[in-house]
Amino acid sequence: MTGGDYFTLTLQFNNVEKVFFMLSNTYEPKLEKNVKAICDSRDIVLIPSRLMWEQIIELIELSINPSKEKNSNVFTFFSSIGNVGTTSTCLSVGQILQKHTNAKIGVLLLNAWDDGTDQIDYKGSYLDDIKSKLSGQLIQSESEFLSCFHMMEKDSLYILGGNRNTRMERLFTKEEIHYLIQKSKEIFDIVLIDCGCHFDNAVMVQSLMESDLRFLVVNQQSKAIKKFNYIYNDVLYPLGYKHSDFLMVINQYQDEVYLPSSKEINKEINVPMITAIERNQYGILSEQEQKILISYNDELYRESIIIIAKSISAKVNIDFIQGEEKKKKRFFGR
Repeated sequence: MTGGDYFTLTLQFNNVEKVFFMLSNTYEPKLEKNVKAICDSRDIVLIPSRLMWEQIIELIELSINPSKEKNSNVFTFFSSIGNVGTTSTCLSVGQILQKHTNAKIGVLLLNAWDDGTDQIDYKGSYLDDIKSKLSGQLIQSESEFLSCFHMMEKDSLYILGGNRNTRMERLFTKEEIHYLIQKSKEIFDIVLIDCGCHFDNAVMVQSLMESDLRFLVVNQQSKAIKKFNYIYNDVLYPLGYKHSDFLMVINQYQDEVYLPSSKEINKEINVPMITAIERNQYGILSEQEQKILISYNDELYRESIIIIAKSISAKVNIDFIQGEEKKKKRFFGR
C-alpha cells in the first residue's frame, strides 16, 4: 500500500511474514521517532528516509535473512558537538594506518560545515569543488578521482577536504554522497570518513549507513554527553541504530575528580568504549604548523590512536606492522 508520505510492504519468507513501513524522504525527526516507536510495538520494520534504493533493498534483505550482513571497508568518525577532536582523530588514524600497513587509504572529510584541513598544507579539491562531478557521476577513471585528493603519500594516503561554501551546507544530496563513497570503496583498501556533528543532512546518513565501524568521539563535557542522548533518541534510533552499533572514543581525557570518568560517561550514553585519548598540548600547534596531531612526540596519544587503527585493520584483514616495514599485499583496492 502506498500513500503520499509513506509506503508499506508485506513479504513472506520461510512462512514468516514481515511488514515494512517507509516514510517519505522529507526529514522530520519527531515524526520518525514516533513512527519508529509505533512500528517497534507492532513488530513492523521501519525503513528510514534518505536512503538509496539499493540500501533499502539491503535493509529488507538483512531483516529477512540476518546472515546476509555485509562487511565494508568504510569507517566513520562522528561526534555530537563540534570541536571535540573528531577530525584530528580521523586524520591521525589515517596516518598511523599509512605508516603501519600497506593499505591504500582514503580519508573523506565529509563535513558540510567545515573543510577539516587546518592540520594539512592542503593542495587538493574540496567537497564543494567536486559537487557537479558527483551530481552527474562524471568521474571517469581512478586517476581522475585521485586527482581530487591531497596526496600525503603516493599509493598510500589520500585526503579529500570538506565543504567550504556556506551556501551549500544543506545542498549535498544522498545520491552525490553515495556516489563518492562507492567510488572510494572501489579504489581504496580503507576509507575513513569524518562526517562531523550535524545529523540533518545526507552526508551523515550516508556515512553512517555505509560504515562497518562507527566511532563516536566525545569529551568530558556534559554538553557532549547530553547532546548525544538527544541525537540518539531523535535521529539514530529512528534510523534503526542501537547503542551497540557505535564505539566511543573519549578525546582529551583528564583523570580529575571534578570531571566524569570513562565509566561514568559509558553509563550515561551506554556506548561501548574503545579507548580514552589522554589530553595533550599540541592541538593548536598542529593547526599553526599544519601537521597532523599524531606527528608530535606524545606516546600516550599514539598508543590510543594505534588501538583504533588496529581495530580497523583487523576488520579488513590487513596486517598492522609495528615496525617500519610494510607488507606488499593489498586486499580491497586495485
